[in-house]
Amino acid sequence: MIEADEYDTAFFDKRSKFVHYRPRTAVLNNLEYDHADIFDDLAAIERQFHHLVRTVPASGRLVVNAREESLKRVLAMGCWSEVTRFGRAQGGAWRAACARRNRMRSTCCEAA
Repeated sequence: MIEADEYDTAFFDKRSKFVHYRPRTAVLNNLEYDHADIFDDLAAIERQFHHLVRTVPASGRLVVNAREESLKRVLAMGCWSEVTRFGRAQGGAWRAACARRNRMRSTCCEAA
């Protein structure tokens, strides 16, 4: 497992580093505006994540936080891989649930 980086690759390659990884599975947890030194706005970062999403093959899988609006916009740009969602939002296939006080466990939910 690798944590991907949306920073640019080099001064001569302004694409985000993670477009070179070619993952079979990608977990997208959150997307927010940071790296203001590189990106003009959130939409510019969303485009880079869209490029990453398009590198995952049709036989691959995206595991996506169902609560993250910016990731919903990224997927709406186009995706040909299987998508599994997680989170407390409706439509999440996986979510964390309290098993006992101060202990969490993951739970599979019925897909919506």
